[in-house]
Amino acid sequence: MNYIVSIWGAGISVGLAGKPEEVKEDFNLAHNLFNTRSYDDLFNGRMNFPSLRRFYRFLVYKHCLADMSDSQISLRESIKKNKKSTRAHFIMKKNFMQELNKTPIGFNIGENNDGDFGYYYED
Repeated sequence: MNYIVSIWGAGISVGLAGKPEEVKEDFNLAHNLFNTRSYDDLFNGRMNFPSLRRFYRFLVYKHCLADMSDSQISLRESIKKNKKSTRAHFIMKKNFMQELNKTPIGFNIGENNDGDFGYYYED
């Protein structure tokens, strides 16, 4: 799984580039651990975290929780055991959200703003 980190608002937005099954797992784990919002509008998915530290904590828990349940060891021992696999992720820091915000967006003025707001009755 590859992650692309961007500053967005008061926190960060993380783009996920990987298999759809892995992305779904990451969405569920991040939501269950940190109540993180997830979106499927960019890349294979995107999650918002309040800080970079919270994102790194998510990566540590992602590997350690599975190992803890299999090996019946503590969180500290699991972190020591899984340091290498946690660092193996490709994390690229790129401000993709600010680049998207600067792109010109074309608005369809008047398409759905004709006064009747979708109601089919005669004025």
